[in-house]
Amino acid sequence: MAKKSTPKPRKSPTKKKKSKSKSNWKRRIIKFSLFAFFGVLLLLFLLFGAVYIGLFGPLPSKADLTGIKQENASEIYSSDGELLGKYFIKNRSSISFGEIPQNAIDALVATEDSRFFEHEGIDFYSIPRVVIKTIILGDRSGGGGSTISQQLIKNLFGRADHGALSMPVNKLKENITALKLEDIYSKEEIITLYLNTVSFGENVYGIKAAAQRYFDKTPDELELTEAATLIGMLKANTSYNPRLYPEASKERRNVVLALMVREGSLPPDELIQLQAEPIKLDYQKLEGQYGPAPYLRDFLKPKITKVLESTDRGDGKPYNLYSDGLKISLSIDSRLQANAEVAVKKQMRRIQADFDTHWKGKKPWGNDESFLWNEAKKSIRYKRLSNAGLAEKEIKEIFSTPTRLNVFTFDGYQSKTMSPLDSIAYHQMILQAGFMAMNAKTGDILAYVGGIDFGHFPYDHITSHRQVGSTFKPFVYAAALEAGIRPCDYFENEPIIFSNYDDWSPQNSGGPEGGFYTVKGGLAKSVNTIVARLIAEIGPDAARNLAQRLGIRSDLPDGPSIALGVADLSLLEMVPAYSAFANEGILSEPNFILKIETADGKTLFQSKPKKGEKALDYDVAATMREMLELVVDSGTARSLRSVYEIKTDIGGKTGTTQNNADGWFMSITPNMVCGAWVGGQSPLVRFRSTRLGQGAATALPIVGEFIKSSESVKTTKPLVGTRFPDTDADVLLDMLCPIYVENRTEHFLEDLFDKESRQERRELRQQARQEELQEEYEEKEEKKGWMNRLLDKLSKKKK
Repeated sequence: MAKKSTPKPRKSPTKKKKSKSKSNWKRRIIKFSLFAFFGVLLLLFLLFGAVYIGLFGPLPSKADLTGIKQENASEIYSSDGELLGKYFIKNRSSISFGEIPQNAIDALVATEDSRFFEHEGIDFYSIPRVVIKTIILGDRSGGGGSTISQQLIKNLFGRADHGALSMPVNKLKENITALKLEDIYSKEEIITLYLNTVSFGENVYGIKAAAQRYFDKTPDELELTEAATLIGMLKANTSYNPRLYPEASKERRNVVLALMVREGSLPPDELIQLQAEPIKLDYQKLEGQYGPAPYLRDFLKPKITKVLESTDRGDGKPYNLYSDGLKISLSIDSRLQANAEVAVKKQMRRIQADFDTHWKGKKPWGNDESFLWNEAKKSIRYKRLSNAGLAEKEIKEIFSTPTRLNVFTFDGYQSKTMSPLDSIAYHQMILQAGFMAMNAKTGDILAYVGGIDFGHFPYDHITSHRQVGSTFKPFVYAAALEAGIRPCDYFENEPIIFSNYDDWSPQNSGGPEGGFYTVKGGLAKSVNTIVARLIAEIGPDAARNLAQRLGIRSDLPDGPSIALGVADLSLLEMVPAYSAFANEGILSEPNFILKIETADGKTLFQSKPKKGEKALDYDVAATMREMLELVVDSGTARSLRSVYEIKTDIGGKTGTTQNNADGWFMSITPNMVCGAWVGGQSPLVRFRSTRLGQGAATALPIVGEFIKSSESVKTTKPLVGTRFPDTDADVLLDMLCPIYVENRTEHFLEDLFDKESRQERRELRQQARQEELQEEYEEKEEKKGWMNRLLDKLSKKKK
C-alpha cells in the first residue's frame, strides 16, 4: 500500500516579500557603495588632473626646484673670528650636509618621517593611518602623514587658499611636487634643504640659526639632548619653545628621544638618563639691540650697503645685505669689545648712583615744564597721537595718565606704573656715555660702544657732537710747538683779556693764579690762562689749521675761545686725530670693514692697508707724546696710575665743558688710541659739582677700566702695547724743566732773548715745512713722469 506523501508547508507570501526586499536593499547598498567608491575615485582623478594641469595654480617646475634659493642672513664677524651679529629679513644661515650632526638627522627622521630613506617622496604605508586615526577619529597625535619631502615643499612654496578644497588640493600639490623633488635631489640634499628651511620660532630659520639662538653653538657642537630639543620644536615652535615653555619643551624632547629608541637610533639603556637631564639654554640674540657692538652694527648698515652698490651678483643686481648670506669681517676685536662694554656698564652704574644721590630727587630743569614737553614732542608716542588727529590738550592728558611702562635700569628693563611724562623725566636723568678704541698705527677700530643701552637709547654718542673742552688743548699746544714755542718756555699764570673779542678773559677752573707755568706744565695741569696766552701768541688760525690737518672736519670757531674746546666735535673725529700723537706724527684714518665675502667665498670687498699721512713733524709729535704722558704721571689724569694701576706707557688729556655738561678723556698707548665721553642727553642734565662732573671723574674711569682689563690679559696686551719707542735725546733735553715756578725775575733776560729766538725758530720751522712740501710735490711729479714714460713705451710697442 503506497504511503501518503506529507504535503510541504507553503511559504508565507509575507516572508517572501520581506526576504526579497532585504536582498534588494543589500544590492542597493553594494551598488551605491561601488558607485560612491568609483565616484570618489573619479572625483579624485579629476581633482588630480585639475591640480596637475594647473587649474588651482601652477605647480613648481623643475627649474623652480633646481633653482631653490633661500634668503640667508649676512653674518658679521670680529677680526678674531667671533660672530658679532646678523643683518636679515629672515634669520637663516644655510649649512652643508656635512655640518649637520648625525644625532639631529636621527632625531628628525625618527620624529617626522621614519620611512624617509625607503620611500620616494610619498609614504603610502602611512596613508591608511592618516585616514583612520587623523581624519576619521580626529586624533592629531597620529601625525599629518606628510613626509619630510612634502613638508619641505610646504616650507618652500607655502599653501594657497582654495576654500573647502584647500586641504586636498594642497596635499595633492605637495605629493606631486615631492615626487619631482626626489627625482632631482638626493636624500642627503633634501635633509639639508629641510633643516636649512624649517622655522624654529622667533623669526629663526634653519638649524644653524636655531643652535646659535638657543644654545650659542654651531650645529656640530650640539649634544644629543640639545638636538632633540630643537627637533621637538618642529611640531609647534611656540608651544615647545624652551625659553618660553621649558617644561613643555622638555616633555616634547623626551618624546623625540623615545621615538629614537623605537627606531633604533638610540640605545634603550641611555633613555632614562637622557630624559632626566634638564634643558640648559644659553640663549643669545645677535640682532638689533642684542649681542655685542649693536651701535656699530647699526652705524655700519648704510656704509656696507653703499659698498655693495658697486657689486653684481650675476643677475644685474647688487648683492643684498639682508638676504644674500654675506660674511662681513670687521676690525673690531671681540675681546676688547667685551672689555669696553663691561667698562662702560660698570663705571656708568657707579656714576649714575652718584648722580642720583647728588640731585636727591630734584631735577636739573627745575620747574620748567616746557623742557619735558619739548622732549615729549620728540617721542614716537606723541607723533603717533598727533598723526591720529588728537588735539594737544588730549595728548597732554594721555601723557599725564599713569600706565604700565618698561623703564631702563642697569639691571635690565623693569615694568613700572607711571605717566609717559614721568617716564620721560626718569630717562632724561639717566647719564649717557660713548667709548671708542682704535689701533694707532693701522686705524682699525677695535672697540665701539655708542651708548649704555641700544634698545632704550639708540642715539650713538660716538657720532654725536658735543663740546670737547680741554681735550682740544693738545691741538693748540702742538700748533704752538710748530710756531717755535718750546715745552720749557714759561708763561704767566694770570688772566689775559682779548679786547677784540668783547674783552673775553678765560679764568682757571680751580687751582691758584699767579706764578709761571712752563708749556708742558700748562698742559699737564690743564691751566686755562696758559692756553689762552698761547692762542694769543700763535693766533686762532694756527690751532684751527692744525686741527683740520689732524682730520677734524666739523666747524671750528674763529676766535680765541677755540683754545678752551668750545667746538662741538665727536669721538669719531677726536680718536683718529690723537693717533698722530701716538704714532710719531703719522695720522691714521679709521677703518671698520676688513672684508666682505659671498656665501661661497668670493671676495666682494677687501680693505687695503693705508699708509698714514704725515701730519706732524717728528719732534712736535714726540714732544706732544711726552707732554701727554706727563698729564698722566703728574697732571689731571694721575688716577690712571694710582687707582687703575695702569702699567703700560700711557698719555692722555681730560676735558670738562662749561657747567660740567660734558666729561671727556682721550688716551694714547703704544698701539692704541681711546676716547670716552659722559654726559646727559641734554646739556641741562649735569653734575653741579666739578669734583663729580669733570672728565677725570666720569670719562677717565671708563678708559682706565678698559685698559686695565685689556693689558692684564696675555692675548689682548699686545693690542694695547707696552712701551713707546725711545724719544730722541734732543726732544728729552727740551723737556728738562719744572712744571711751575712762583717767580721768574732772575730769568728776565733769558725770557727776553727767548722771545726773539722763538720767532727765529718759528721761521726756520715754516721754512723746513715748505721745503718738505716741495720735496713731496717733486717726488709725486717724478713718479707721474716715470709712469707717463712707461705708458708711452707700451703704446709704441703695440703700434
